[in-house]
Amino acid sequence: MNRLPPLVVLLLTLGYALAEDSEKPVVPDTALERGKKLFADTQGDDYPSCAQCHSVLPEDKELKGAKYLGPAGTLHGSARRAGWRNKDTYKDVIDAAQYCAKTWQERRHGLKAAQQADLRAYLESIAGKKVLPKRKVERKPKLITKFDGGDAVRGKKLVVRHCGACHGPDHISFEIKANHKKKLLVARKVRGYDKKLKFKPQGGTMSYYTIDRLSDKDLRDIIAYCGK
Repeated sequence: MNRLPPLVVLLLTLGYALAEDSEKPVVPDTALERGKKLFADTQGDDYPSCAQCHSVLPEDKELKGAKYLGPAGTLHGSARRAGWRNKDTYKDVIDAAQYCAKTWQERRHGLKAAQQADLRAYLESIAGKKVLPKRKVERKPKLITKFDGGDAVRGKKLVVRHCGACHGPDHISFEIKANHKKKLLVARKVRGYDKKLKFKPQGGTMSYYTIDRLSDKDLRDIIAYCGK
């Protein structure tokens, strides 16, 4: 039986080893890379990721440049923001992230210390040099119960823009279609109200939209398209 030359054997062995390595998932090896991956993590497509609610574009470019406009504002510059919410509810962006992780992402114990460090590294990498002012957010939007006058054609486009990150054909929740849900149900979910019309935004994995993110007019148009 003819034997292969040692050099050929070595090259074949090296080729097999490289092929096996290429099939293995690439594990991020820096805090910044791990933080970026964590930002997009949907926990196996079961829960919303940071990226499905937050853009990372500068505020003046977000409305024009973001593919989806989620319920929460951009996190560009968040690592250097002077304050959060309207009464300094959170001391910094990681403190706010812990709340989101436990409430909207349903991570029982929130983010581990290593995950917090990784996420901070990523957010600091997109922070820029400008210190942003305290972000003021309307904490309790009013619930509309009259839905006349909506534009269904415009509403269909708004569904893609505002809801598509989670409610698209390839995402974590059901796809929103025409005449799909009861009108009041849509309004309640969007504004964070429960079945008894009480404001309870922590009642589910969907983060609510304040009026500064989605106006009542836009909501009526969305409901004109998907409501029944």
